[in-house]
Amino acid sequence: MEKVAALVLTAGASRRMGTPKALLPWGQTTVIQHLLDQIRQAGFTETLLVTGAHHDVIQKALAVEGVEISLHPSWELGMGSTISRGVQEVEERFSDIDAILILLVDQPRITHGYLRRVLEAHQSQPDVIIASDYGDFAGAPALFPRNFWEGLKRIPPTQGARKLIASYRDKCVILDPGGAIVDIDTPEAYKKALSVYLSNQTKNVNE
Repeated sequence: MEKVAALVLTAGASRRMGTPKALLPWGQTTVIQHLLDQIRQAGFTETLLVTGAHHDVIQKALAVEGVEISLHPSWELGMGSTISRGVQEVEERFSDIDAILILLVDQPRITHGYLRRVLEAHQSQPDVIIASDYGDFAGAPALFPRNFWEGLKRIPPTQGARKLIASYRDKCVILDPGGAIVDIDTPEAYKKALSVYLSNQTKNVNE
């Protein structure tokens, strides 16, 4: 059985939101606590959270066991630098890991069910990238076997992993996450995503 670590990126300043996205309310908890709970329910035993601009407040607010936190001091360089830092930290902290699943903190509608699908796809094809379909491109949540880690560490500081994934389309499985890919970069986007989530929760309870 392949061992996979979850790498959660939450280093940005959340400038458009005006407050740390990780700590926004989400149902009975916060965005970051909810995402970490989905990761745990999906079966991950190793999780690393890479922080930056809001390291202190995020660290104080977390109440999840089994999650390690790493401060990226150069977070202002961009997402690529955060990914590189996170991969290096996973290598150092979890030496027996075979693959890394990269997640973004501002996608709280990702479910443990979808994350299990990613893991199952990886177990059946352990040598390829498993990425999420955005329509025009593929991105996070995205799982990378160890043979792609050097490429992740070489991503330009201001870029994400999108171009790396595109360059390996022949070695990549793209999954449809349904309506789970909803970024919450602005107050309006957050309110809309939260409203849909709460509505679905109410519907599920009533059923």
